[in-house]
Amino acid sequence: MDLIQLGRVSPPETTAAQRRLLLVDPYPRNNPYHLTAAERRAVWFPKLSLPTIAAYTPEHWDIDLVDEAVQDIDFDHPAEMVGLSIMTCYAPRAYEIAAEFRKRGKTVVMGGVHPTYCPEEALRHCDTIVCGEAEDLWPELVADYEAGRMKREYRMTSFPSLDNYKSPRVELLSPDAYMTRQCSFTTRGCHFDCEFCSVSPFNGKTTRRRPVQEVVRELVRVKHWVRSELIERICTESLWQALKTGLKIRVGIEDGSIVAFVDDLHNSNRAYCRELWAALKPLNIKWGCQSTLFLGDDEEMVKLAADSGCVSVFVGMESLDEESLDETNKPFNRVHKFSQEIKMFHDHGIMVNPGIVFGFDNDDESVFERAVEFLTANRVELAYFNVLTPLPGTALFDRYEKAGRIFDRDWAKYDGKHVVFQPSRMSPEQLQEGFHWANHQFYSLPNIWHRLAGTKQRFIARWEMNREFRKLVKRACPKGSLSPVAKVLKNLQAKLPTFDTEHLIPSALHAIKQRLDQKPSGQGLVLNIKAKRHDKFAALFVDLEGALDMMSAQELIRRIKDATDKARMDVIVNFEHLKQATPEALKALMDGEAIKTAVPHVKVRYRKFRDAFETSLQGFSLSGIELLNEDFQDA
Repeated sequence: MDLIQLGRVSPPETTAAQRRLLLVDPYPRNNPYHLTAAERRAVWFPKLSLPTIAAYTPEHWDIDLVDEAVQDIDFDHPAEMVGLSIMTCYAPRAYEIAAEFRKRGKTVVMGGVHPTYCPEEALRHCDTIVCGEAEDLWPELVADYEAGRMKREYRMTSFPSLDNYKSPRVELLSPDAYMTRQCSFTTRGCHFDCEFCSVSPFNGKTTRRRPVQEVVRELVRVKHWVRSELIERICTESLWQALKTGLKIRVGIEDGSIVAFVDDLHNSNRAYCRELWAALKPLNIKWGCQSTLFLGDDEEMVKLAADSGCVSVFVGMESLDEESLDETNKPFNRVHKFSQEIKMFHDHGIMVNPGIVFGFDNDDESVFERAVEFLTANRVELAYFNVLTPLPGTALFDRYEKAGRIFDRDWAKYDGKHVVFQPSRMSPEQLQEGFHWANHQFYSLPNIWHRLAGTKQRFIARWEMNREFRKLVKRACPKGSLSPVAKVLKNLQAKLPTFDTEHLIPSALHAIKQRLDQKPSGQGLVLNIKAKRHDKFAALFVDLEGALDMMSAQELIRRIKDATDKARMDVIVNFEHLKQATPEALKALMDGEAIKTAVPHVKVRYRKFRDAFETSLQGFSLSGIELLNEDFQDA
């Protein structure tokens, strides 16, 4: 697209000292999840985008920064230019803010993820947009503005270097408003390619790293600045307030008690982390970061992180279902190792804060209870639950858009707390209710106490974070409920080992593919039982995958019996994805009288059984078997 010259009046003639810039981080004040001051100070830290823009603004500009989550905007501010950094969920509010400033003749510039991926939309609401990372573009834009030739669009052509990086001007942030203003970053970009995430499209699919000594110098400077501010505050407060501030510093709940590394993938390179963490140790700081959970596989690295001051890691766990992790391109997360990896962090005193996403195509109503039970059993100190959200610029958005599954275009709902698409294995209402239910269950008082009872350090800080999260959930989040079928589905599903591997016969539906593939060894075979509610047939739809032997067939019958005793719904068992089975197991499932005795109250029917195994069951007639009377081809 050709760049268009901005068709507005040139900025007035002013001296260098008169230049004024206002940077605004929009946040809708009527958002039910708007944090109170106490909640912000316990759990929230600021974004670095606007402090970074301030650092890359020429020195002859006076700069004010407003985080709307903290303070109101003065629309009569004397700034001549207003810059807004926009996430998708804040775009509607950003457009309202821009309209107010443009009414007053201000030049409005927008940047961030949303204008980058929705440029034509953003340009309808502002004078100029910055697409991509702004460190190289912003000085150019400011120079063009001062010369009266500012363009409509500035688009990144290469990623900025992180060498000699200008430290974000965090001193412009409101004091005593966040958990910490000691925020920094060490890397940018992500070499993973999670389908729902906008990080790698926006920041690149490789990881760039800042020189370690530059990071250390920045932390030393910010540490001294924050401590000087605290000392000055204590000296001017009343004796009682000064004692309270000192106590809060001591227990780790005062601004400046912890450093937050806001990298999306802090541990992207082992050698770099070793150098960085060794350099952090003499600083005697406490710090937290975003990390992969599989860092917990490496005790040496976890110990090095803990010794250097690491007390908290946010980990993108996302799901407890391997198929969901595969679906979102995150196969490096291994569900069977989650408990072991969490324990490794805990053994070294590091708090684990998993991010969990609900709504993948493999998720059904049972996902909420399973997630809460697992996180509680493993005593994770915090968890961040999100509804899967197809953000513009992501592969997920493109896939759902092509399939016609997105039904809500209100960007304000693209915040990870609202359902905006049609899920695969539950209704939008069930997904929304389950999200609400999980939040209330996880942040209930008994749950909080159970999870924190074994914590090894910073107990008061972690209790305070949970208490404030609980207040937020109770205020902003409806209670939610799970249908009776949710627990039935949870108990019906299982992954069972296949012990009899010598007598397995292939499904005709998979035989050709198996002949082309290398012959399976028989080791590690399992029967994966999946279940969902099938609304069209008012039935429980049971999908079998993998290999079935006699023991797993008996367990399948037992689980179906328990499910139908509670749900009193018909059952459809789908054999389409079952690759192998023993004749003994198949015959047991064909015993209509035994099935009827076990499941007397409802109908049980089999789908794709004939297609899969009729030719393999030599000498065993399938005619007249009631279980096969209805073939749910469209199920």
